[in-house]
Amino acid sequence: MRDLFRGPLSLTYRGERLAFYLTLLFALPAAAAIGFVIHEEVGISQVALFLVIAMVYVTLARGRLVGTSVRIHESQYPQVFAIVKRCAAAMGMPCPLVFVREDYHTPVLAVGFGEPYSLVISSIWIEHFKEDELTFMIGRELGHIAADHTRLTSLLSVNGNENVIVSLVFGAWLRKMELTCDRIGLLCCGSLDAAMRAIAIASFGHFGRKIDHVMFAEQSREMAADSVFKIGEWIGSVPYATTRVDQMRSFMRSNLYALHEERFVQQSAAEPPSLPQYTEVEVTKKDCSGWWRRFGAAMLDVFVVTAIVQTLFLGARHAENAEAPAPPPIHTKAGAKIDEPVTWGPITVKPGTGMLIGGVQIAPSQIAAAASWPAVPIWLGIYSMLLVALVGQTPGMLVAGLRVVRPDFRGPSFGQCVWRYVLAMLLWPLIVALSPFSPICLHDKWSYTRVIKTERVLARATLPA
Repeated sequence: MRDLFRGPLSLTYRGERLAFYLTLLFALPAAAAIGFVIHEEVGISQVALFLVIAMVYVTLARGRLVGTSVRIHESQYPQVFAIVKRCAAAMGMPCPLVFVREDYHTPVLAVGFGEPYSLVISSIWIEHFKEDELTFMIGRELGHIAADHTRLTSLLSVNGNENVIVSLVFGAWLRKMELTCDRIGLLCCGSLDAAMRAIAIASFGHFGRKIDHVMFAEQSREMAADSVFKIGEWIGSVPYATTRVDQMRSFMRSNLYALHEERFVQQSAAEPPSLPQYTEVEVTKKDCSGWWRRFGAAMLDVFVVTAIVQTLFLGARHAENAEAPAPPPIHTKAGAKIDEPVTWGPITVKPGTGMLIGGVQIAPSQIAAAASWPAVPIWLGIYSMLLVALVGQTPGMLVAGLRVVRPDFRGPSFGQCVWRYVLAMLLWPLIVALSPFSPICLHDKWSYTRVIKTERVLARATLPA
């Protein structure tokens, strides 16, 4: 499915990749500028902490779908599942888990960091769409999964509704990303009229049935001629509905559409590839990551852990000099004093005197030791242990496309994660020295876990039996 977005026949909307890299490059300066305007400091430490919290939150939120939604399949709501299956087959991708829940704002949403992804359909909106319209909506969300958009969009929003700050920082990429997936939806439904109707319904609800879709699409000409309208689009995460229709109309007239159309029609009648069956497939050495990729993931995690430790142990350096005369208090833009206590839940930091954790006093010397570089490996082990137990990967692994599993592809137990990273903390010099010689390291072998390449697993899943 990845060839849909690579090479000369790529369906990626022009400028999307450039917008993505520029967004990553300027995300921190943009967030800092916004923080200056709203009198809040936004730095690397805050971004790193946000990344970890977002990963855990999205994973737990996706897990709640099982209890708060209805999972659909061949026997449960088969008409809708048939559409999902047909679109997935046309794109050559495995079917995601499909849920229906009550959602007044988002008709269809794709979430997840890796296989299996989840597709969430609103029970409120599902009755508004005809079959071809729903095919467009489902197809475009599957496009987000196939193009790996959900790996980042799931961090930005778990329910599909980005806030103003996210739209300002990431909007340039988000808008082009939506235009890319409109192309996928159009190919899945095969009808520009159906796509226009679906966008009108998703934008205006039942009122969308009463408007002239052709005249509505022509509004894009008027908006293009007015600079105020164009600037207004820049502060949103989704292009104007009229812009989307106009871009799809141009795409449908292109040779690129004609080249992909036949393929989509032919493949839609086939079965989508299946994911590995955990009881039948076992991890091989070729599925495991080499040392260079694991090293890159580890370096990213060291950066994240260092930033988090600096955030949590705010004031540690000042605490070491607690006996020195205190300087005059400094006031921030919002008027608060820097030497005032700072509280995060059960943790209260008192610059110059230490901190309280659940009522337990931590001395300044202990804080300084915890925030020092020799303590980073211990924090890295605890951080990795908890995140792998909860979501199967750390942020560094997420970026590198890695995941920790058992040899039968199931997620590791909490006990395995503890033992794995205790071994890593104790034996890391030996592990580093031997890692170039085998993709299965000592702590992998002794904890009965493996670090796998997610794309390798997907490739195995799509091979013929």
